[in-house]
Amino acid sequence: METRKRRFGDRKDGWRLRHTQSFFAVMPHIMKDRADAQVFFDEYIEIETLEKYARAMRKEHDMPYFSLYHIMIAAAMRMFVLRPRLNRFVMNGKTYARNRLTTSMTVKRALSQNALEVCIKPSFEKTDTVFDVYRKINEAMENEVRNSESENDTDAIANILNRLPAWLVRAFVKFITFMDHHNMMTEFINKLSPFHTSFYITDVGSIGIGPVYHHIYNFGTTSVFIALGKKEILPIAGPDGTITPKKVVRLHIVVDERICDGQYYAESFRMLRRILKKPEALEVPPTEFPEDTWI
Repeated sequence: METRKRRFGDRKDGWRLRHTQSFFAVMPHIMKDRADAQVFFDEYIEIETLEKYARAMRKEHDMPYFSLYHIMIAAAMRMFVLRPRLNRFVMNGKTYARNRLTTSMTVKRALSQNALEVCIKPSFEKTDTVFDVYRKINEAMENEVRNSESENDTDAIANILNRLPAWLVRAFVKFITFMDHHNMMTEFINKLSPFHTSFYITDVGSIGIGPVYHHIYNFGTTSVFIALGKKEILPIAGPDGTITPKKVVRLHIVVDERICDGQYYAESFRMLRRILKKPEALEVPPTEFPEDTWI
């Protein structure tokens, strides 16, 4: 979590943007929910170089489970560090700059079709490298595997709610939503909630399907959802117009248009492509740490 003197109007998990353009100040009141403000991006990345890099990392750095998924998360994290407006969220008609860097993902506790799915939400620092990302994700996943016979805190709360009558569950959710909207939700709930995160990422390609356009949740603060599809061979046009078959993974990204403009998103996703073309750059911390200038 970043340290900054908290001012009136700030939240526990974010700083209020006080220098927004008029248009962005009005948008949250026109589009009150994230479902109203969803914008869909369709991207693809060539992965032949990334697969070679992943094999080298597994062999040379004793990282047996290192995969394209780790590279994607590390690259997305780097993009969020260098493009800080992506790490914003809208709550109760106001826009905030998140004061932490996290990602949520759903994983299986075991390599079995019937294995339970759980959500992990590792936290990262701006200086984290691809090695840090790999370690933190694996530690979170290994913790779930070790505790496969018991519930984590998120499971426990969900199971308690599952035993309650529907009207009481609705009342609880309304209560938590009210608390969240008015910055009264406890840090414990915020830490457990997969819906309060910088971005949510899912690898649906691991189950053999193409990328989905996954909605961003009205509950919580997630403004970006990234879905990776299966590996494919697609005809790609080069700069000279020559069509060449390339091995790619398609990305579908759903974002909240209220947090920044289309040009900022476009430049951010172009940066993501550049990062993925030279993944070895993720092995060292970034050299700059831009801040959100609208705080």
